[in-house]
Amino acid sequence: MDEPDDPDEPDEPDEPDAPDEPDVPWLQRLRDGVVPPARWLFVTLGALTAAGALLLWAEALHLEWVADLWEHTQRIGAVVLVPPVLVVTGPVVALAAWWSGRRDRRVLARIRARGDDVALHLPVTTPSIREPDELSDPAPVLWTVDSDGLHGWSSHADRPVHDLPWQRIRRIDVATHTVRGQDQDFGIWIDLDRGHLVLAPRAALGRPFAASGAQWATLVRVLRALRSRAAGASPAVPGPTT
Repeated sequence: MDEPDDPDEPDEPDEPDAPDEPDVPWLQRLRDGVVPPARWLFVTLGALTAAGALLLWAEALHLEWVADLWEHTQRIGAVVLVPPVLVVTGPVVALAAWWSGRRDRRVLARIRARGDDVALHLPVTTPSIREPDELSDPAPVLWTVDSDGLHGWSSHADRPVHDLPWQRIRRIDVATHTVRGQDQDFGIWIDLDRGHLVLAPRAALGRPFAASGAQWATLVRVLRALRSRAAGASPAVPGPTT
């Protein structure tokens, strides 16, 4: 895992405050704390499951063709395994999406009940990667961002279980590591005054899937802008007198 900067080096300023990101639908939903409709997701998964079942049934009716294919090609494994994979994957993903939606809606209801002015809702996969052990359990499933910093919410508490004030955050960047000689993004790196934290955002509220690299880059810019905005709004702290 590649660390963006050395903790012993002096703090480097973030990039200049970028203008607000365009209100693309997925980002606007994260700002507003809205879980996108899951109807078409379930319809698509149902169609894939049905297609897998039909293919599996067709293979069972044509075992001689499958045996002949086994003798003449080395790709028989892919042909035979695709139908059962579709049959299993559809219900599993649908169940995961249903559970994520139910859990996130419960957490969002608790956030709204507190009446906090939230600028961004950041759903994440769990557990977060931290080094040293910065955050103890329970692991947050959703982070809210406001003028004070980041607040981690679990699915079992009525209040944030972790708070990261902006004063503790030194730098925000895309987290990368090297895979087979190539750099690969895997989350958002938050460099703290003690250690660091890596968050792996999900694509949307109520979804179990990880966000894409492009979404991570956008979220990094949004977090940097919110941090700069909060720093500009904070009153100056008097320095020591001599």
